[in-house]
Amino acid sequence: MADRKAALVIRYKTAKGWPRASVVRDANGRIRPGYALIDNMPVHVDDFRYEVRYYEKRKLKYKNAGRNPVQAEGLRHRIESQSTAKAIAERAGIRVEIAEERRTLRGTSQQYIDDAVARQAIEAAEQARNVTEEFIGLVRKTYIDELTRQDVLQFHEALRKRGCEDRTVANKHVRLASWLRFAGFDKKELPPKPKCELELPTVYTPDEVSSILGAADPYMHLVILLALKCGLRDQEIVHLTWTSVDLERKMLRVQGNPKWQFKVKDYEQRDLPIPVDLLIALKARKRAKPNTTLVVGTARDHPNRKLLRLLKRIVKREKLGCGHCEGCQPGHTGCSGWELHKFRRTFATRALQTPGMDLRTVQMLMGHKDIKSTMRYLRPAESESLHDLISKVKW
Repeated sequence: MADRKAALVIRYKTAKGWPRASVVRDANGRIRPGYALIDNMPVHVDDFRYEVRYYEKRKLKYKNAGRNPVQAEGLRHRIESQSTAKAIAERAGIRVEIAEERRTLRGTSQQYIDDAVARQAIEAAEQARNVTEEFIGLVRKTYIDELTRQDVLQFHEALRKRGCEDRTVANKHVRLASWLRFAGFDKKELPPKPKCELELPTVYTPDEVSSILGAADPYMHLVILLALKCGLRDQEIVHLTWTSVDLERKMLRVQGNPKWQFKVKDYEQRDLPIPVDLLIALKARKRAKPNTTLVVGTARDHPNRKLLRLLKRIVKREKLGCGHCEGCQPGHTGCSGWELHKFRRTFATRALQTPGMDLRTVQMLMGHKDIKSTMRYLRPAESESLHDLISKVKW
């Protein structure tokens, strides 16, 4: 009888690994999403997945059940029902073979996107949505087990015929491969990532910075300054609270926002100095919105997840786009050369070009765990200064 029982557990990430714990259920028996029973206390966890614990031929097994509690409970019930039916049949001398449920492309792609949204990886979710739709439309297959290595290679070729550059093909492959591994596709069948040139990080020119700041309203002006003058990541801007901003000391602390289940990358907080122009913009925002929690939240004081869209609207309205990329074409969202993260890259590059600013300091300001990530922004002298240096060479 014990072999028929299946239990749902939650596996969560800690600094020491991935322990398992019981799920937390409310009075009505429903699972409380994202909560683990730790030391007999319900504790919210960020990085987690549900697993079904069951026995098969007296051997303990665990099956990944994803992050959706309803789907996880459904899988637990299905495994338990199958175990019960199999035990009854075997007692009657009947051999039962239970076929594995086939996983569909559309079903697993939606699960993959939902998982990214649950992790607050909004940009990754949008990339996943675009890449999976492209791939599914191309291969015209229903189930994951129907896919072959050739299907992935054909996807690469289709992207190249559409005019995508090698870097774009490589980036889309990374997202596609991540989804297929998530869906259970044999990773040995995945072709390697297509090769492409290692590009220098793209940054905005002083003229571009001046143009976008001049065209932005006070709200987006503040958003841009947070990215440009503090080097904040997109989600760090979205979840920044007034309790993290010390206007008197002119310091800003990058830290998690538990209310919205946001954690800083690598789980490391950092303190940043606030330049004068950003300080003025923050004080103006505080006077205009004195009762809000988030610095650049929505009208309902929720995280504004449409900042990139707002930026591209300004670019389109002021005709600042390049005019030739796919994003600039009619019906697309906007120039691909404009993105919030590019302000962060500009911050790192300009900081490293400033006399007296050392590599370790910029690493700390950027919140990089590995100094190699910061070294990518070391660029040689540019434009006129480079020409002056070359002119001084004694040939």
